[in-house]
Amino acid sequence: MKTEIKIKKAFKRGLTIAAMSACMLSGSNTFADDAWLKSAGLGPYTPVKQDWAAIEKAAKAEGKVVIYSVSSRIAKLAPKFKEKYGIEVEGYDIPSDLQLEKFRREHKAGVYSVDVLYNAEAPMLLNEALPDKLVWNFVPDNIAGELSASEKEPLLVQRHSSRVVYYNTALNPNGPPIDSLWDLTREEWKGRTLLPSPLEDGLSANFMQTILLNSDAMEAAYKEEFGKDIEYSKAVLKAVKKNPLIEKPTASMEWLHRFLNNEPVFQGSTTKIFKNVGDVKQDKAPIGITTFSKMRKNKKDVYAAEPIYNLKPAFGVSYPTSLMVADMAPHPNAAKLLIRYMMEEGFKPWDEPGDYAARAPVEARQVKDYGLPAFNDLGLIPLDPDQVYSSKYGFLALYLSLN
Repeated sequence: MKTEIKIKKAFKRGLTIAAMSACMLSGSNTFADDAWLKSAGLGPYTPVKQDWAAIEKAAKAEGKVVIYSVSSRIAKLAPKFKEKYGIEVEGYDIPSDLQLEKFRREHKAGVYSVDVLYNAEAPMLLNEALPDKLVWNFVPDNIAGELSASEKEPLLVQRHSSRVVYYNTALNPNGPPIDSLWDLTREEWKGRTLLPSPLEDGLSANFMQTILLNSDAMEAAYKEEFGKDIEYSKAVLKAVKKNPLIEKPTASMEWLHRFLNNEPVFQGSTTKIFKNVGDVKQDKAPIGITTFSKMRKNKKDVYAAEPIYNLKPAFGVSYPTSLMVADMAPHPNAAKLLIRYMMEEGFKPWDEPGDYAARAPVEARQVKDYGLPAFNDLGLIPLDPDQVYSSKYGFLALYLSLN
């Protein structure tokens, strides 16, 4: 029987400020049904030893598993999972922030239709969904020993993702045309930097916030680039004065102001950004901020692009992409089985340059196969979920005042 795959772009990326903040809304709502938890074997009822024969048998009886996925590559996994277990995967390709907004609203309305969340919005997950008991951590015991403590708790990390700065290698055979994030504020790059809008893409906002939160590094990079101490623009000083959430101006705020004034081009598709940067037939290639794993889109005589690894102070921002069981999941055993599968052979759709597996043996093999540095040696700035979450409103206010 032909496997039915339902992959839907459930929302457009036209996210307004209100919608972007909507996941930060209820705060005190806590959800949990003790009977469901006991039946699902999650939370305080998680068994000491996982009986995978029993889990698989129960999953097959459930017959189906529904996943909200941050990655469209779930479509490649679905038929393989169905072939192996006879269980249909109903997948919905939804950006992480909108995914949580959709799930929260459904759950509050008593609509329990999703089993697994595959999500990269760590700030909202760790500060809302997890403490509100909307999601439950589940770590397959057979791979637990291959993960670090932070990859098992508070949520299971499947891979390490990142937003990085790309350049066209075909048009720049001698190396990257820039060596600092501050170069993106120069006149020659006016209107020539592509990225998703931080007001429409939560991960792009997280990238910007992480730059803002690492101002000492940005200040040092400024001095290295221009040979003098930073001076703040009137617009930055005015924005700080009007914003009670900001104590003083920083180098990162100055960078954001100059960057926005240099007319970056906002595009909703990270794939489109990569292709626009890597197109070998153009005469003057832009710089792009997009997903590290877009390296897989390189194609001889069509697209040629790679990250600017030596960019100062860093060439990108890293963040975890996690798997979890949705509270009140109607197919909890199929959810567990799918999570284990996505950590094992089902990782294949994400086994690409730039997507680093959380499992240590898999990452070691990736480093060897793809000729890339180990994840911890990349020099990416790691996203701080708590800081990004707590400074979200201040960032939005600052962004709007500087834009």
